[in-house]
Amino acid sequence: MDPVTHAIVGVVLSSPVASTHPEAAAAFMLGSVLPDLDAASRVFGKRAFLRAHQTYTHSPPVIAAIGVVFGAGLAAVGVRAPHAPAALVAAMLLHSFMDTTNTYGITVLAPFSHRRWSLDWVFFIDAVVLAVSVSAAGHVGWTWSQGREVAWLIPGIYAFVLAAYWGAKAVLHRRAVRLSPTGTVSLVPSALIPWEFLGMAREGPVARLFRLDARGGRISEDGTQEILDESWSRPLMALPEYRLMRSLSKAYHVVEATATPDGSELLCRDLRTRNFGGRFGELRVRVAPDGAIVGAHFNV
Repeated sequence: MDPVTHAIVGVVLSSPVASTHPEAAAAFMLGSVLPDLDAASRVFGKRAFLRAHQTYTHSPPVIAAIGVVFGAGLAAVGVRAPHAPAALVAAMLLHSFMDTTNTYGITVLAPFSHRRWSLDWVFFIDAVVLAVSVSAAGHVGWTWSQGREVAWLIPGIYAFVLAAYWGAKAVLHRRAVRLSPTGTVSLVPSALIPWEFLGMAREGPVARLFRLDARGGRISEDGTQEILDESWSRPLMALPEYRLMRSLSKAYHVVEATATPDGSELLCRDLRTRNFGGRFGELRVRVAPDGAIVGAHFNV
């Protein structure tokens, strides 16, 4: 999920114990956003960010180790907070589970395996989740502004609604898979409509783009896209950005090839992620007549 939602989840779910167990509440808030500190890898470039994001800091084995180190650190400085390490680990695991249900997923078993697991239940920005989260955060903020403690009722309802929503999205995704046309490569949940999935089916050298209503199976066509990988994959494999995106998405393809006075300009795009224009991972490459790559622009 997006960092704002993770932060809100941490604040709302820990708010009822903020006054009675402040160390545990603070640890839970920290743990809800701590995995996304791997985004700091962006300072080393876009490729480093893609390699590192949602990997080690999202892995349960690493999270368990962080919990042990955190507890040992508190004890070493004389802080008595027996529930804080467990709260930190619980929040980090919740964060990781939520990200597993997104499109690019996480490396669940890092550092033992670098395979990414993705369920495609909920898009990383979801209108329903965001609306419910902002409402719950508003209640918590208003209660604190009145100098009162937050009761369990609203955070409890919030937790129940999130769990029910994730469960419903899992069922909808399962139905979408069953109702999708032959050759479907991916089904990405819509960011706005809970029962809608953006699909891509491969039909030879052509990608069929569609929207599927998981309630009854109605399909709306978004058009087709010619796939040009066969003509350009050899020079492109020299580009680390291209190889990296191909490893992240089974629907990353060359979708445009335009002749220019200096050769050709290619456009590579992930055909799965079409929410908000779907430009994440877009790669523009200039290729000389002899096949040499002379320039590239990577959008991350």
